[in-house]
Amino acid sequence: RGQTSIGKNCTIGPNSYLENARVGDDSAVNASQIYNSSVGYDTQVGPFAYIRPGCQVGNDTRIGDFVELKKASIGNVFLGVILFHTMFIVAPSAGTKIAGDSMIGEYFRVFVSYAVITVALVMYEAKKRKSQSLMGQMLAQAQKDEEGKAE
Repeated sequence: RGQTSIGKNCTIGPNSYLENARVGDDSAVNASQIYNSSVGYDTQVGPFAYIRPGCQVGNDTRIGDFVELKKASIGNVFLGVILFHTMFIVAPSAGTKIAGDSMIGEYFRVFVSYAVITVALVMYEAKKRKSQSLMGQMLAQAQKDEEGKAE
């Protein structure tokens, strides 16, 4: 519906509803809804995902079952996904070679995974606070300018 555009070699499954959506090449949408949002190439959506207006989903991304996005911007996650999945394979075997115990590698994988999540959350919060602080400063300056003109 609306101004929806669908790329080449896409699969739009049954019970899918797209309104003013942009779907990149080689993507699949299965039993999901996308409103006023864009989905990159080589991306899988659903089943039963709900992408609300204002979302930008990057390339090589997987939006899983029963996921709802609202004003989200999800970048290209190909490298991150490969790195995360490689940890499942490499960490236990590295632990076995280094310490003779695969559980050491498993603990390392879990530790690194939580560390990456923590760093990402801290970076997000810092960026959010900085933008709020900058907007607050700009608003205060605009108010001062207005008061100066009124006098």
